[in-house]
Amino acid sequence: MSAFNLIGQLFDGRYLIERQIGSGGMADVYLATDQSLGRKVAIKILSDRYARDAAFVERFRREAAAAASLRHPNIVTVYDRGETMGTSYIAMEYLDGPTLKEEITRRAPLPEPEAINYATQALAALEAAHRQGVVHRDIKPHNMVLTDEGRLKVTDFGIARAANTQQMTEVGSIVGTAQYLSPEQARGLAVGPESDIYSMGVVLYEMLCGELPFTGESAVDIAMKQVSDTPPPLNRRNRLVSPAMEQVVMRALAKDPALRFSSAKGMAEELARVSRGQSASADTQQATRVIAAGEATRVIGQQPDGATSVMRPAAPPPPPERPAPRRSAWPWVLVLVLLILAAVAGFVVYTMLSGNDKTVPDTVIGQSCKRAKATLKTDGLTGRCTTTESSVPNIKKVVSTDPSVGSSVANGSTVVLKVGVGPKAITVPNVKGLSVTQANSLLTSKGFTVNQQNINVNSPAAALGFVIGSIPKEDTPQKVGTEVTLKVATGSVRIANISGKSCADAIKILQQLTLKPSCQNRPAQAPQGQAFQTYPSPIGQIIPQHQPITIFISSGPAQAQLPDVVGQDSGDAKRALRAAGFKVAVTQQVECNDQSKDNIVQDESPNGPTAPRGSVVNITVAKYRPNDPSCGGPPPPT
Repeated sequence: MSAFNLIGQLFDGRYLIERQIGSGGMADVYLATDQSLGRKVAIKILSDRYARDAAFVERFRREAAAAASLRHPNIVTVYDRGETMGTSYIAMEYLDGPTLKEEITRRAPLPEPEAINYATQALAALEAAHRQGVVHRDIKPHNMVLTDEGRLKVTDFGIARAANTQQMTEVGSIVGTAQYLSPEQARGLAVGPESDIYSMGVVLYEMLCGELPFTGESAVDIAMKQVSDTPPPLNRRNRLVSPAMEQVVMRALAKDPALRFSSAKGMAEELARVSRGQSASADTQQATRVIAAGEATRVIGQQPDGATSVMRPAAPPPPPERPAPRRSAWPWVLVLVLLILAAVAGFVVYTMLSGNDKTVPDTVIGQSCKRAKATLKTDGLTGRCTTTESSVPNIKKVVSTDPSVGSSVANGSTVVLKVGVGPKAITVPNVKGLSVTQANSLLTSKGFTVNQQNINVNSPAAALGFVIGSIPKEDTPQKVGTEVTLKVATGSVRIANISGKSCADAIKILQQLTLKPSCQNRPAQAPQGQAFQTYPSPIGQIIPQHQPITIFISSGPAQAQLPDVVGQDSGDAKRALRAAGFKVAVTQQVECNDQSKDNIVQDESPNGPTAPRGSVVNITVAKYRPNDPSCGGPPPPT
């Protein structure tokens, strides 16, 4: 089942496939429209090469069951799952924001408060999953999507599985992405929530440094480093990382799962301490001391009972028979003391000359102007606010400083706080088909204000109370704060003019207005076969949607008995014809010889026996005029 074959198809009778948006180890992902609910969804379909593999099908089914059971604001929602066309699929929430990996690639290293914010949201998602016995097993920034509102959502439980179910992978196999694998995953051992915590440690490390702790020429290379190597210290790659933050990351990256945080919630709470400027907890400090001490040992294998064997330093060699004479240590102690004093003196002199004894704190990022000024004042600095372009979520928040955060400055220096005012232009989102409440929320989140006086429109485009458009129109660039007026459907429509249309064409026009039309023949002056009126409401009237309506189709004018008026006085003839429902047109004919024919009808057209009621009957009337020039006589007197 190729992407080419699926594009444009109605999948499982419900999902209209639009385009492919991703491909993973087990499945391909497509953007589709749910025809039943009218919303965009991401459809994850098991790849052709695995659709006939019973083991992979079973894994995919378990993934669907595990993912569908998770409900959390930081976890992508799974709407539906099923099987069709010889394969299995999952329908889930569609997010068009960037991944955390893309954000890291574009901006890293991220400021410490921002990294804490993203990590805390991801840990909240993991805590919810772990409580239901689900381990993600492939935590990485590629599987974390950022929304316009600044929310992070964890997605792709592609190799997640319930912790208490039977392991489906072969012993010794590696499942996951090598750069983010826990040591136990790299060795093909059983995994649990602590494996996800290790992976979160790698993600946090990458956010703060813009680099991964371990890289290599191959996945096996990297996996071996995950098992045995010590991550490079954070402060060597980013000197702005606080000591407490480094301790949190190094504890999460402990080789021994027992030394890591006991839960995702525990790690999130430790990050909260760091965000408040506090030191790491006693447990974290103790764990990092044990980890540091363990660098002198080497993990050599996993025993059957799960215990880790450690090679201790070899025993010291036996003392020589004649010990060498001991030298006095005092000269070396004296040299060391002099070096220390010189270093201290040099630092003091440098500080006095430079005056740079303060650091611009990174905690001002994300704060309001007023709060950031207060933060700087606490540190002995002065703040001055200016404006700069920013994303919508960062409006009225400090997005950068001058000098930059982490820079050394003199006590009392002024730091410029650059406060976001939003982007120069934002695009009006498409609100068609949304309720007024939904449209208000979407527009507000994008940085617009909404006019509370809606424009009511009689339109078939939406049901009563739903939005059919906006002013300014969707997809047009506007300034932040622009007022948008919603066009809201009244639930009614205006009957279109169908005069002169055939029955089929008139029905099509009225069906497009959501009405329920039918045709009925009726005599009329209109040409036969053409529509001329609607019932019970006439053309142009406003009526509720989905109402039945009858279209009158002309069967031609009604026929009436035509009186024979030849030989009658013209006055009597006119009265007889009009009484029968006809109109009369008179043509005069000059009579030269027979005075008895004067004012008498000589001819009638049409001449019956019937004619369309209301049609014109032409009569020819004789006028006796012997002196008319046409009769050869003299012209009548003037």
